[in-house]
Amino acid sequence: MKTNKTLLTALLLGLVISTKLNASFSPLKKEESKLKQANVVIIYVDDLGIMDTGIYGSAQYPTPNIDKLANSGVRFTQAYANAANCAPSRASLMTGLTPAEHGILTVGSSERGESQYRKLIPVTNNTELNPDLTTIADLFKQQGYATAVIGKWHLGKTAPTEYGFDTAIAASHLGHPPSYFYPYSKGKRKLIGLEEGGLKDEYLSNRITREAVNYISSQRQPFFLYLPFYAVHTPIEAPKEWVNQHNARQQAGEIKSAAYAAMIANLDRDVGKLLQALDKSGQRENTLVVFASDNGAYDPATSSLPYRGYKSSLFEGGIKIPLVLSWPKQIPPNSQNRTPVQMSDLFLGIKHLLQPKLALHRQDIISLAEQGKEQPERPLYWHAPIYIDQFAPYRGQPNHPYWKHTPAAAIRLGHYKLIHSYETGKQLLFDLDKDSQEKNNLVNQNPEIREKLFKALQQWQESVNAPMVSELNPNYQSQATSHY
Repeated sequence: MKTNKTLLTALLLGLVISTKLNASFSPLKKEESKLKQANVVIIYVDDLGIMDTGIYGSAQYPTPNIDKLANSGVRFTQAYANAANCAPSRASLMTGLTPAEHGILTVGSSERGESQYRKLIPVTNNTELNPDLTTIADLFKQQGYATAVIGKWHLGKTAPTEYGFDTAIAASHLGHPPSYFYPYSKGKRKLIGLEEGGLKDEYLSNRITREAVNYISSQRQPFFLYLPFYAVHTPIEAPKEWVNQHNARQQAGEIKSAAYAAMIANLDRDVGKLLQALDKSGQRENTLVVFASDNGAYDPATSSLPYRGYKSSLFEGGIKIPLVLSWPKQIPPNSQNRTPVQMSDLFLGIKHLLQPKLALHRQDIISLAEQGKEQPERPLYWHAPIYIDQFAPYRGQPNHPYWKHTPAAAIRLGHYKLIHSYETGKQLLFDLDKDSQEKNNLVNQNPEIREKLFKALQQWQESVNAPMVSELNPNYQSQATSHY
């Protein structure tokens, strides 16, 4: 049985807020559901940076199909991942909870890097999603939907079928494939779930898309399809004929990696194939399509500029993501929304669509998209009391710091953002409207705003019982630079 999560409340800036709901509810009559048996497809790309798509201003990578999808609906310009790396972001999407609540704070161990470089003892990380939590798949299953995940799971070794999914294809616990080419293995490492039915050297993204198209065409009942691509995560690989199209641009210094550009181009084509499959089956107008990424970009392969930081960092380049919602006749086309949102908010949106009479503690993002409303003062929080060491290609290089992330937390409220380092106590305050590149620390110029945001962050952490880090590491011997 799934268990109800106790609602907590906290006084925040004169508003009473609640923690995100994560509770089971009794099935509704069909006429009560606003979805009216519409299908939902979530396309969740791995490590796709905010500047890796044309619709968000990329000059590096043309993405005509993703752009077309965005133009058919709403593009959120202030969308964020709940964490700066894979597993915690995915757990938040699945449960509607922040990492501080579901306990998956990072990928693998929270004790990354060498002990002597860690000033603090990090909080222990959960590597398995708690099976007692209600997932977004559970919400659909309770309403009689077919539910499927095709692609990266990465929430532990327990099968997705234990979390509300009827069908799970290629849903391995691995964070990335050993190889992108069939049979998707390297040495003893194998991608479980795709051993059969592959074509010689078939590219993994194309295989996942083929499986998804087959699933869509075979459905005779409303369905929820969660489609988390492994691309564009490492290894940076793509079919040779695709890479060759971008070699000249890499040699000219226009892009960092021809293979990465090829991965994005191939992914964009696959998005087009999925939309064509929905059109061909006559289901496009009755399908809400969500397109997003799990965190910021991978520095060795691409650029986050003009934003600061990359995957694993709480700077904008590590957590700001593309987010598109398209639902013909429900969401106005060619629109954008500046409301600050996180992927965990989608859970509440789906829940409200399935149970429209539900009393909400904050307006859900699907309703914001439908109604064209904006809530610029909406607070967002990040809590990451863990260590993450440098990208493998940069380790040991003097021009790259040892850490990508050291224990820290952050809050965005309105156009201000505060990052608090637990190693040093240092705080960074940015006005994102005037300084989206996070170059100018305003802590000394705006002490009242700093205090307001820090107090709000602490109140939120207390309200969700966030695990805190403070114990000094007795093995600490080095003055390795804190990331913040």
